[in-house]
Amino acid sequence: MKLIVASILILSLVILFVFALFPADISVSRVIRIGAPRDSVYSRIADMRQWPRWNGLLNTISPEGDGQMAESETDSLTARRGDVLVSLLPSLKDTVFTRFQQGNKSFNGVYVLTDDGPRATLVYWTLQFHLHWYPWEKLAGMYYNRQLGPVMESSLLNLQKTLENPPGDSH
Repeated sequence: MKLIVASILILSLVILFVFALFPADISVSRVIRIGAPRDSVYSRIADMRQWPRWNGLLNTISPEGDGQMAESETDSLTARRGDVLVSLLPSLKDTVFTRFQQGNKSFNGVYVLTDDGPRATLVYWTLQFHLHWYPWEKLAGMYYNRQLGPVMESSLLNLQKTLENPPGDSH
């Protein structure tokens, strides 16, 4: 019996040590070139009322209700979907900071905009996560890129389409 208890204790410590080697801070990043001036791109990103039109990350959040975000749940600085609150934080002229909050869990998002010619903008989007020491949380963190990366890519493509081909544009 002592051998079983000692083995379980040693195995638990080994697992804890191995997961302690995993980073506590991780990020998922994507970039896109949009054929629109930086001011146009910034205004689309820095207004939460525009997000339902292009940002698929809001649609991946499990809502309470029918699955569509109502306009009444969104203002220029915040969007609420179910128990998740997305907020715009004080930003700079070329950087937009966001925070996703669900209960006591949160993560940050950063959009960095740089000019790429007279009518083009590079958009760097990064989601930043801080993981606790819990092995299951660090293990889940290994899959964030696989889960969030495709959603971020499609969101940036949607943003590109809305800015390069606005409704009513004939080409």
